[in-house]
Amino acid sequence: MLLVSNLATVLLAAIALWSIRHEYNQRAHRYLVWAYTPVLAIVVAALLLIVSPGKRYELWVLAIIVGLPLGAFGAWLMKINQDRGLHLIRVHRTWDGIAAAALLLLLALARLVTSNLMNRPSGKFGVLGAAAAFLAAYLAARYVIAVVFKAGKSVHLDMTEGNNPGRTLVP
Repeated sequence: MLLVSNLATVLLAAIALWSIRHEYNQRAHRYLVWAYTPVLAIVVAALLLIVSPGKRYELWVLAIIVGLPLGAFGAWLMKINQDRGLHLIRVHRTWDGIAAAALLLLLALARLVTSNLMNRPSGKFGVLGAAAAFLAAYLAARYVIAVVFKAGKSVHLDMTEGNNPGRTLVP
């Protein structure tokens, strides 16, 4: 059962990394498409926390408390344009969200390799789960601040979904 859980975690983390490709491609997408990455990151972090042999709740809470303001700061730095009529948003190429999703995938792979392939006993520190909770909190706060607070004040551009309008983003 642990193998199935770890494989599902790796699959969901890979889908989370794939779902953030719109930031690299600078393409406009609806708010719901932007929500896929943080929701999947939260699910991956929850799965990693559930199977974590080291139940260090205080470390997990600290990781979440640190991840939330850092994610909010990351969103504050983004240059966002939106099409208010079609509910589309687009950002200038960002690397922090892509890096966070990639690190989440690496954590899921590390859990799979160490638990199922190497059969290595855990040190019971809960660091892997805390790192996953940090990354999920970072991505979630980044989404909330970017879409809820910052997008409303952004510059309007006429866009089509899935395309890069090719115009310069205005801060």
